[in-house]
Amino acid sequence: MGPAGPKGEVGAPGPPGPPGPPGGERTPLPLNIQKKTKRSLEDLEGFLGGEGDTINFLDYDAGMEEIFGSLNSLKIEIEQMKAPLGTRDNPARTCKDLYMCHKTFPDGMYWIDPNQGCSKDAIQVFCNLTAGGDTCVEPDEMRKSHRLAPWKGEEGYWGDFVRGWPITYTRVGVVQLTFLKLLHAKARQNFTYYCANSVAWYDSDSGGHKKAITILGNNDVEYTWDSKTKPNVIYDGCEDRKYDKTVFEITTTKLFELPITDFKPVDIGRGDQRFGFEVGPICFS
Repeated sequence: MGPAGPKGEVGAPGPPGPPGPPGGERTPLPLNIQKKTKRSLEDLEGFLGGEGDTINFLDYDAGMEEIFGSLNSLKIEIEQMKAPLGTRDNPARTCKDLYMCHKTFPDGMYWIDPNQGCSKDAIQVFCNLTAGGDTCVEPDEMRKSHRLAPWKGEEGYWGDFVRGWPITYTRVGVVQLTFLKLLHAKARQNFTYYCANSVAWYDSDSGGHKKAITILGNNDVEYTWDSKTKPNVIYDGCEDRKYDKTVFEITTTKLFELPITDFKPVDIGRGDQRFGFEVGPICFS
């Protein structure tokens, strides 16, 4: 057989074929719509606030306002605890704490609460802030002093006199006074003896202290000239038996020896003799 010949021309197109079968119906994607039940309609009605067609936010807003109000009050209370103002409703623990928080505050009367319990038992004291925050407690007003007067037929401690009385601190109370002692390292208190022809400490006529007074502290601690617990005599104007005064100061780190509760005068009884006294505040530092 011989070799193949060249490729011929393209022929004419053939007749169209018969029509195909009809196409099937297209299925839509599912929408996952649940049928509304009676229960779901009741829940929706309750959420919408009953018969209304809008959501009711009034109760929600009121609740949030109350929450934020409580948080703000709590914030204020915390700030007051961090920096107490020394008021009746916001007392400091001691005058030292008040000084540390407000060094520009002036000296004066402030409220403190040493036991840090309910502020209803807070006490009012004098704060010596220029001295760094000393807390000073006064004796009861009607029991801390007496004017210069004669005292015939009396002897012993002033609290045992017919017209005498013990020196008390009931305005402060035992509990708060005890906490003040626990919170401080030192205490001091002054006692002033007013005299007319009466020796308070040193007797310049005899050159001795046999007629010196005795100051009674807490727990029956006696401060006198021949004891281990001697008071410091700041000024002795009574040694010459003239109208004057003698000022004593007691400073101690044994805080439970104070405050002063009584005293015993010795050089009294004659018609020309008179004495009076004044007990100063006990100051803690």
